Amino acid sequence: MADLDQTKFQSLLRHMPQGYVEFKVLYDEAGEPVDYEFHEVNETFERIMKAKREHFLGGRITDKLKDFEYSEREWIVQVARAVSSGEAITFEHFSRRNKAWYELSVFSERPGHVSTLFHDITPHVQENNALKQLVNVSHRFVTTGRELLMNQHFLDQIRGFTGAKAVTLNLVDDDGQTYSTVALSGIDELLERSLDVLGFHPVGRKWPMSPKRSKLLEAPSPIVFDDIFPLVDGVLPKRLIKNILRIFNLGQVVLFKIEKDGVFYGDLTIVMQGNKEASRLGLVELYIVHILEQMTKAGRQIGDAKESMFEGFATVDLECIMSLTNHEIFHLNVAWERVLGFPLEELENMDFTSLIHPDDVEKTNEAFALLEEGKDIFRFVNRYRTIDGDYRSIEWHSKVQGNYIYAVAKDVTERVQLEEELAERDRLLTKLSDQVPGAIYQFERRPDGSFHFPFFSRGFEVLTGITFEEMKQDPGLVFSKIHPEDYPNVMASIETSYENLTIWDAEFRVLTPDGRTTWILGSSRPEKLDEGHVLWHGYIGDVTEKKKYEMEIEYLSYHDQLTGVKNRRYFDEALITYDEPDYYPLALIVVDVNGLKLTNDAFGHLVGDRLLIEATMTLKREIRGKDTVARIGGDEFVIIMPNTSLEEANRLSDRLSQLFLAKSIEGLPISASFGEAVKDDDALSIAEVFNLAEDRMYHHKVSEKQSRRHHSIQLIMRTLYEKIPREEAHSQRVAELSRQLGQAMGFTSADVNELVTAATLHDIGKVAISNEILDKPGTLTESEWREIKRHPEVSYNILSTVPEYGPLSEIVLAHHERWDGNGYPKGISGKQIPLASRIISIADTFDVMMTGRPYRKAKTLDEALAVIAEEAGRQFDPELVEVFFKKVVPTLQR
Repeated sequence: MADLDQTKFQSLLRHMPQGYVEFKVLYDEAGEPVDYEFHEVNETFERIMKAKREHFLGGRITDKLKDFEYSEREWIVQVARAVSSGEAITFEHFSRRNKAWYELSVFSERPGHVSTLFHDITPHVQENNALKQLVNVSHRFVTTGRELLMNQHFLDQIRGFTGAKAVTLNLVDDDGQTYSTVALSGIDELLERSLDVLGFHPVGRKWPMSPKRSKLLEAPSPIVFDDIFPLVDGVLPKRLIKNILRIFNLGQVVLFKIEKDGVFYGDLTIVMQGNKEASRLGLVELYIVHILEQMTKAGRQIGDAKESMFEGFATVDLECIMSLTNHEIFHLNVAWERVLGFPLEELENMDFTSLIHPDDVEKTNEAFALLEEGKDIFRFVNRYRTIDGDYRSIEWHSKVQGNYIYAVAKDVTERVQLEEELAERDRLLTKLSDQVPGAIYQFERRPDGSFHFPFFSRGFEVLTGITFEEMKQDPGLVFSKIHPEDYPNVMASIETSYENLTIWDAEFRVLTPDGRTTWILGSSRPEKLDEGHVLWHGYIGDVTEKKKYEMEIEYLSYHDQLTGVKNRRYFDEALITYDEPDYYPLALIVVDVNGLKLTNDAFGHLVGDRLLIEATMTLKREIRGKDTVARIGGDEFVIIMPNTSLEEANRLSDRLSQLFLAKSIEGLPISASFGEAVKDDDALSIAEVFNLAEDRMYHHKVSEKQSRRHHSIQLIMRTLYEKIPREEAHSQRVAELSRQLGQAMGFTSADVNELVTAATLHDIGKVAISNEILDKPGTLTESEWREIKRHPEVSYNILSTVPEYGPLSEIVLAHHERWDGNGYPKGISGKQIPLASRIISIADTFDVMMTGRPYRKAKTLDEALAVIAEEAGRQFDPELVEVFFKKVVPTLQR
């Protein structure tokens, strides 16, 4: 029976789709492993290494792998680890030779031998990497014949010292006909709006290398353009370019070519804000020169690394003779120069022990003490400082003859580093058949359709909960564990593999004994036996966590994170899906939620988010089950309505408009502008239908915008008065005092009206400050004062949304500036402060002193006037103070 099991096991290893190699460990006289001899390899390993079995068997690693790429020998390090630890390990490894990812397990099945299992996981790594690019594009490796790392930090640095709005890195693809944007640095808003406007993230996008662009790149670097149009003309639609220029206010573009020795690799493009020019471009040129030098240097370093790898398998002895009593050097051979870097003459005339690492001095002294006792020292390791200040680990074999210490040594730095890495590993796996992650198995189907499992490892039991004994009695138990929804597909895939003798790959769910659901990834290679018999050799593993991550990424890829509805990426793909006659008439409703910026400025982004969420909930409640809502911009949504007429779409828009107005956020009613269009046939493309709906929405938005904004200002003031009742009377008193002072200064009636309006609205920004701060009876903290001092800027942001209030917003912004320049928010002084702002400053301060605040008692009229007089020339315009006392004070009731 044992021979039968061994035969099955050997058959499994020979035909399994995973690569397998077993080494015999070669030891020296002291029992330490010094090399490894190839004992067994399977067919898959031959394909991986691209060499025949005869090339390896009986040969040593140090000999047989000299001609292989450096990366192909990295896994050999793990072989040494498994031998040293006596346990097994698993890790992922990238083969540059095959351009493939493998999951490797290194283990020892029997004394004096060590094995390695190669499992090709390239498709799954590639799939995961593709998904990860959707949420993280900040770090990329770019290959252009040599390895070039251009990370986000590098582009951020360039954007910082040039003052650019955005910096992009574009590299020519291998075909030379296209180029790709591989990295982008820009403010978050720019990135976000790129997604909104373009409908895709530019990073990773391929662009055609048009003759027009090639012609532009013939100019010497750097190439300066007035705007981005010459670079994207012919690549993006002109309408889209026009929108980009309008939305982003882009200006000068500076393009630096990345080329060396006649080879053009790509370009670094700097995009400036409108009306700004890039600064410190010389630094950019130095950066690019530095990067090109690093490319060449990296190539040399890789070559050096390969050479040192081969040297690591060789033994280079170092010779040393020193005095037993005072450790004076009598002889060193020339090999020490290569190891430590010092000239040999200098080494022989210095205190050689002074080069010992401070942490190794004590154990070195102990070793000398043993030598003085006449004992020999073998395999003693300490560290010596090199001429560069680094340390090399030296292994000594020493003995005493007379008054001299004779020693030979070798540089074992790489071995010591490997041992240190081994010591840091805290999780090791064991044998192939039992401890490899997942499970390996054999599955046989007979001509009559019956099947059985000749072999499976203990991992199979962990994944399915079925023991080997249970499996022998009833092989069908395995299939009973497959999730009912996945069972038909699994059985169909087995049948396809059976009929065509193709590799079986499947991803499915199994039900575990404790009631959980686990995702399993399986792969096996079929082997045709006797007529009608097929034997699969395969591997299965638990990919539950990877599957959860994939599903999470997939959800995020097609859903808006804030509102939960579909996003722009889904919308772009859905338009293609729905552009079929079965869905005609296909209606699109473009919905633009009004006042988002105003809400953000007045109440903060959290309230703005509430506005969008409330609007989204209204949309979702009113649409049909077959309709879809997608958020395609910051405040823009689209409703996709299959089999819907224009009249039906118009009725839904009207109903939604009324429902929005019936709801409010912080006292402001929710409103939106709508645009509808319908595709009835192929007369218009789906893109033209969308553009038509969007144009109609913009038309409605423009026609409603002015009255809506005026109404919003009134509602915000009403909200402020309801929130802080004293503010209404305060605004009226400040407006009246300002009117009197303006008239005393000889203002025209129009100027007086503007002054009174500004004074009435001067504290509108307080609507964004919490009542806990505004009504706090005690002394305000520093952070609370900072919050209070924000209100002029918030007032400015609110008022500036209405063009007619533009001049008023400038007056309100400066009403807390001081004559001496110590005010806020800008710290301007004297007549730099608008005259109307200086008037409101006096009126505002005077009224606050007369009426008091929760944190400050009211003053008497005389006390308040004394403060006004004392602050003339400091807080207030002295001329205005003089007019105030002559013309306004006499009218005040004492």
